[in-house]
Amino acid sequence: MDVGITRLNVPGTFNFREVAPGVLKPGVLYRSDALHRLTRVGRSTLREFGIRQVIDLRSGFDRRIGGRDRLRGTGVYYLSVPMDGAPPNVDPKTVTLREVYEVVLARHQNDFGRVLRTIAAADGATLVHCTAGKDRTGLVAALALTAIGIDRDVILADYAATAANLSGEWTERMLRKIRRFRVPVTDQLVEVLAGSPPTLLSGVLEWIDSEFGSVLGYLDEAGVDAGVREQLKRALLPAA
Repeated sequence: MDVGITRLNVPGTFNFREVAPGVLKPGVLYRSDALHRLTRVGRSTLREFGIRQVIDLRSGFDRRIGGRDRLRGTGVYYLSVPMDGAPPNVDPKTVTLREVYEVVLARHQNDFGRVLRTIAAADGATLVHCTAGKDRTGLVAALALTAIGIDRDVILADYAATAANLSGEWTERMLRKIRRFRVPVTDQLVEVLAGSPPTLLSGVLEWIDSEFGSVLGYLDEAGVDAGVREQLKRALLPAA
């Protein structure tokens, strides 16, 4: 399904966009890669978009490697909800994106709940980001959209849009970092770094269904119960 997903020009980012534009209220929920390269114009653009809440999903290690978000002068509320982006003791030569997602979902269930409750209660637009704006951020978007009853084909289209935004300069920068550690660059590793195949997210959502009864069951356990989901609907969905 085409939901009109386009990258927004926010200097210093590669994967900045609205979540499910044309389906959610305009200008209420954004997703992005990290903001440590945000320029003065980029910060001004955040203000123009009316973003009041930034949720940073990067781990402490991610922030040490990449740098802190450059948000000075934006007036946003900054919230760090650290999530590890890979399984412990991961072998980069063999790790799969499916494995990463299952571990992150299992390990950070309460953190996902905190993020969705924050989005539901935000006074103004919210921006969620991790390093690439792909995996942890993609799971937040998928869980939020599922929580408010959005069709799965919309959820998969929103997720799939990332790969095109990360191709080129962003991916090359990441591969240069990987090569410094003498890690072989394989097609599988490139997918982990920059891929967003919708079939993979579909399989992960089916895995949640099998492990927790449903995505809503997972969210209930995370503290995103029916009341919070109604709050999310009021925050994110256009008036009927």
